[in-house]
Amino acid sequence: MSYLVVKGRDQVQVLPVRVYSEPRSVRLIVQPMRWKILQELAQNALCARDLARRFNTSEQVVSHHMRRLERSRLIRLERTERRRGAVARYYTSNVKAISLVPDYSRKGARSLEAEAPSLERCSVVLDPFTSERGRNLTIVVGSPIEHGEHRARARDGHYAANLALFLGSLLPFTRQFVVRLDTEMNEQSTQQNLIVVGGPRVNTVAARLNSQLPIRFGLDGTSNIVSTISGKTYNGDEEGLISLIDNPLNDKSKVLVLAGNTHLGTAASVTGFVRHTENVAEGNSSAKNKIARVVKGLDLDSDGLIDDVEFLE
Repeated sequence: MSYLVVKGRDQVQVLPVRVYSEPRSVRLIVQPMRWKILQELAQNALCARDLARRFNTSEQVVSHHMRRLERSRLIRLERTERRRGAVARYYTSNVKAISLVPDYSRKGARSLEAEAPSLERCSVVLDPFTSERGRNLTIVVGSPIEHGEHRARARDGHYAANLALFLGSLLPFTRQFVVRLDTEMNEQSTQQNLIVVGGPRVNTVAARLNSQLPIRFGLDGTSNIVSTISGKTYNGDEEGLISLIDNPLNDKSKVLVLAGNTHLGTAASVTGFVRHTENVAEGNSSAKNKIARVVKGLDLDSDGLIDDVEFLE
């Protein structure tokens, strides 16, 4: 995933970016007509006829440049429509920024031109927490003090630090505290955009939301993850869920739940969201319209810590 973060004191823009290492490739793109087409298609899906009218030129000229942009995967066909007996092809931009980076900065990496930007896919899960609405974001962690119906102590609050560091790179500068204990949350504060870290045994906010999740926790005896989508049950300590739903208390807000059967499963959920946001945004493997995934934590370097995940659903 390649993107450019333009950050100011009051606002931030996260722009899908195509990165090049050859100036010649960039010159082909910033040719004046192609650059104007890219700027227009970054805002709205348009057809060649619409663009020709805006630029006061012929449709043939615009179509020629659009074909070059499409071959370079900078624009893509979004839809077709019947217009006066003909088929109008509407295109949208894959990128909103172009970057030229010297080869030495990516030594041994894959070809920069071969990397297709995927931030557009990630926007479905990132926008509620990184857009203007994201200023109302609260990350809720379980209290480390014995509390709640299960009289449990949370051991996964520190995973919120990795999550906050990731989201902080995409948010405007702020000095506000965004992490709160579940015991500090009231009716008003739970109506915001929430990221809930930890399962219903250790996080009382997660307990309130559990029944609303398409993949949720069974609480009879030992915790386990139950998918209402696939019908499967997941019992592993290193297994966790990642689920994005409308906030039941405010349909204008979203809730992202990152929780596991144990603190190891919660670590896997946070790792999966941070490291593989685009995979999360693809939706459940059996229901693409639901952002509800199950992950299993992996310790690839054998240091006793979860550093990657496998998607189970």
